[in-house]
Amino acid sequence: MDIAFTKFPIFYYSYDEIETFCLSKREQLAQENFGLVLGVLRGGGIPAVMLSQMLSVPVDFIYYERRTARAEIKNQEAMDQINLCVKQEKKILLVEDMAGVGYTLANSYKYLHSLVRIESLIKVLVLVSHEGSRVKPDYSKDCTGIRPILPWERYVTGNLFLNDFVVAGEALLADQPYKKILAINDPVTPFIPKPEWKVDYHLQYEGDIGSTFDAIATMGPEEIYCNNESLISLILKKFSFVIVYKVIQQERFRIIFLD
Repeated sequence: MDIAFTKFPIFYYSYDEIETFCLSKREQLAQENFGLVLGVLRGGGIPAVMLSQMLSVPVDFIYYERRTARAEIKNQEAMDQINLCVKQEKKILLVEDMAGVGYTLANSYKYLHSLVRIESLIKVLVLVSHEGSRVKPDYSKDCTGIRPILPWERYVTGNLFLNDFVVAGEALLADQPYKKILAINDPVTPFIPKPEWKVDYHLQYEGDIGSTFDAIATMGPEEIYCNNESLISLILKKFSFVIVYKVIQQERFRIIFLD
């Protein structure tokens, strides 16, 4: 396991952000002449269905068994569709949630390649990749320097499944029970965080952007509370994976940065 990877700041990847990422790739994917979207279960299931709808092409799935490291397609319709893609020289989009240090994506790609036998007809899209990924996808969100947590990983229960994720370097460690939260206050836009928000760090903003950025980088928070709109904009540009909330009448509202 890549121990350094587990020490990175956590980025909670939401369903809305997954949809936004898929939509951002739709125009490029539409130029590829795909005939099939093939999701690797379980992680690739949801993005595969999204992309199938966006591209108006059929979707099916590869079943992957971690214990035996075996990838398999379990229905003839999918096999027929793959054969049709090869005959018509249409591409197949292999979809997985993460290109990590494990073997799920690598073994699934190897299995699909054994069926297609033409490398140029296979393209790979994953929601998350980083510089240590075993497989280099054609389309991905580069998460080098952070530890992304996908929606379905937040509900992992039981030591058996948790250990699987930890061994692959793709989930929360037991000694990191919750995300780190920073509250940034300044005299012009003050607020008082609610106790249940569990703020770990408090920072007084005095107009020095450089020292504020240095403090954020040192603390490594996953979420920030701040009511200074100019500062919020700068934070979202500098720390694109941090979640920022503005507090209005003791209610929090997430702020999204649109590039």
